[in-house]
Amino acid sequence: MKPKAIFIGILLSIIFVFSSHTQQGDFPVLKGPYLGQEPPGITPEIFAPGIVCTDETQGCSVFLEGGRIFMYNVFREDESFLYELEMVSEHWTKPRLSSLTSDYYDGDFTLSPDGKTLFFSSRRPLKLDGTERKYSNIWLVKRTETGWGQPSPLGAPINTEHHEAYPTLEKDGMFYFFARDRGGYGKSDIFCSRLAEGVYKEPKNLGPAINSDEHEWDPWIAPDGSFLVFCSTKSGGYGGDDIYVSFRERDGSWCNAINMGSRINSAKSENRPYVTTDEKYFFYTSNKRGNRDIYWVDAKIIEELKPKELK
Repeated sequence: MKPKAIFIGILLSIIFVFSSHTQQGDFPVLKGPYLGQEPPGITPEIFAPGIVCTDETQGCSVFLEGGRIFMYNVFREDESFLYELEMVSEHWTKPRLSSLTSDYYDGDFTLSPDGKTLFFSSRRPLKLDGTERKYSNIWLVKRTETGWGQPSPLGAPINTEHHEAYPTLEKDGMFYFFARDRGGYGKSDIFCSRLAEGVYKEPKNLGPAINSDEHEWDPWIAPDGSFLVFCSTKSGGYGGDDIYVSFRERDGSWCNAINMGSRINSAKSENRPYVTTDEKYFFYTSNKRGNRDIYWVDAKIIEELKPKELK
């Protein structure tokens, strides 16, 4: 048995023993929306310091069930662990290992606009031989009344023998993700695919307004398709990978990507962007202070960047 599987088994046993307790040990009392944290203004702040953001490395995050469950991932020695906090009787529980955590590398998750499906990338085996994938593919899992259902991979033409990750969805079913080695403009490109009669069509490259000769990754699409935030390592930015936004033109095309500026980006790395379902806050991660932390800021920061002719 792999060490991670043993670790997960021990943690799940501990969680079972203490699952009836809302607060555990010296965990602080958290009450109210967004883990009871003071909402940020137009200046980004670390989200839930000492609770979610610790001396470990954090990745993706999302609020589920109308904001009553918060899910995020933690990286340890190139392994990914998914955690959840839940609001019970108006108080937030201590982080617990999510049942979605597997013995493989799971992450890069986003929530569908209807809140019922989590799309994520994983190196789980696509075949029954149990062999871990060298590269990630895209999976989905439904949220039920009793928790998570059984994860399943998307088929072709979304998944290939290459790397596909960070899936995100519009209300009308248009599906976005980034991929490597699928042809295009650079080392990683962002693609989209339309869902028609229950089948995803051949993905299309989003073109040079979005993609460059470097890496473009971690796309997040507004549910109404009005804007796309993503990360890029192209020249002219502030650091490793910066977060950009592109707005939909009136003819349906994308305007040239706009760097989100020094309030968001730094000389380090910023990625994993998304906007909460209530459209109030913009979340992303940064390692500008050392370990990668989750940050949040008023989502108005996106609207400020919108070209005047599109307002």
